[in-house]
Amino acid sequence: MKFKPHYIYFFCLALIVTLIFYSGYVPASAQNFSKRDAAYWPFATNSPWNMPIGSKAKFEPVSSPQWTTNALKYGFIINSTDYTIPVYIATYSDPIRKVYRTDNKTQGYVAFQQRVPDSAKPSPGGDAHLAIIDQTHSYVTEMLRGKRRSDGNLEAPFPNKIDLRGTGIFKDYHGSCAYGGSCIAGLIRKGEIKTGINHALRISITTAVLNKNAPAGKPYVWPANTADDGDGRSYKGTGNVYMGSLLAIPPNVNIEEIASKGTPAYNLAKALQDYGAYVVDRGHLNLYAEPTAKDEVKTLMYNSSIPKYLQVVVNNSPSSVGGGGKRRRPLAPPV
Repeated sequence: MKFKPHYIYFFCLALIVTLIFYSGYVPASAQNFSKRDAAYWPFATNSPWNMPIGSKAKFEPVSSPQWTTNALKYGFIINSTDYTIPVYIATYSDPIRKVYRTDNKTQGYVAFQQRVPDSAKPSPGGDAHLAIIDQTHSYVTEMLRGKRRSDGNLEAPFPNKIDLRGTGIFKDYHGSCAYGGSCIAGLIRKGEIKTGINHALRISITTAVLNKNAPAGKPYVWPANTADDGDGRSYKGTGNVYMGSLLAIPPNVNIEEIASKGTPAYNLAKALQDYGAYVVDRGHLNLYAEPTAKDEVKTLMYNSSIPKYLQVVVNNSPSSVGGGGKRRRPLAPPV
């Protein structure tokens, strides 16, 4: 008995599908999300916050003499309770509140009206950050030195509304962080440290390391558009780390030699190798997690085994995000 070619094709296809079903194997392309919720995984596919490190990335060791003696002294500090960015997601049943702008020129000006959960409150600490995502998961309102008024409304000197489908970065200051872009960008969200982080992280660096004299004569490099105090006057460092610099673990480092696979430390190190971390603020050596993830990241506090591998990606730019070349991870799906 002879089988026609198209019968053989369908027989083989059915066999492959059966084997996949019973083995539990899912092809890599099928494992990728077809679409994502911007409230939990924000910003466009081409955003530097979602762009994996490329094969053409050029790494240089941190050249500041204060990197080892100062920045690495205590390891990573994970801000998850104070001086972090609490994120609240509004629903259609939340009350509509006013967000007042209270800088010196616009006292009492209503910047926005939007639904705000009654539980929403700024982070403890002088920065008092607060981020509220709207009920359609389309934009986030970010506040620095935010306050909740007795009538339930909110106020902040410069509240900003940021499109979650955009890049999260801007040509001019637009956000609530020193680097001039979105403050929820790079934030470790609840569940990510367990399942894996699919984006670049936000990091702050001590002023003893930050150099205010960037190559273009500005106190920052892309994707930053400004610096602390506008001119980075507090930065005392020399070397190759600037506001906006991309730090990452080089590809020749075996992450499994740093941490056991599947552990929080491994997932953090893997994210730093595949995506890196952008300098967004001055601080110690801080990474940031939303408060709801505090229990998940507590074992990473003062971790000194990971940050010592960080180097500067010196060819990160708008035309070669993450250094360019073949990406270490698949691109983020559309929002």
